[in-house]
Amino acid sequence: MGVEVFRRPGKPSGVCELAFSGMRCKPDYAYRFASPEAAEAHRTTWLASKSATADEKRARVERRREAGQQLAVGDVLVASWGYEQTNYDYYQVTRKLGARSVEIRELAKDKTYNAGAMAGECVPIKGRFVGEPMTKRVNELGGVKVNHAHAVKKPSETVGGVEVFKPDRYTTYA
Repeated sequence: MGVEVFRRPGKPSGVCELAFSGMRCKPDYAYRFASPEAAEAHRTTWLASKSATADEKRARVERRREAGQQLAVGDVLVASWGYEQTNYDYYQVTRKLGARSVEIRELAKDKTYNAGAMAGECVPIKGRFVGEPMTKRVNELGGVKVNHAHAVKKPSETVGGVEVFKPDRYTTYA
């Protein structure tokens, strides 16, 4: 960030300022102030705003970095999507790729169907892959964006040494 101050010769009270931030060619502001005090007040406010924006950006980067640590190899993700029906897709984290990226693969699902209600229940079959590996970036919420939805970690319970997932209720159109 930088500020350039220009004073017009012969005009002791008028102050013109140009302020630039980053690598911009155009100034953030180019104002003529009635007094040096008014220019100083505006400059102080502008610098505080730029500093706050930089702090927010650093915090956002840190949150994203921490979000990448929320997923581990073996975690199952679920994505719900659909317009006139509800569909569920499941994915498993197969590799961690750096601080914020993971490799996932789509999982097969075990489905039951009730034809009268045009609905059913489904659960993921962990370890049974149906898709090719995909590299995805972990978002601030600890999920990933897939083709049509966001996939988030699916909670599970361990019963008798076996990981069990709560069934998801899906609907069909026809």
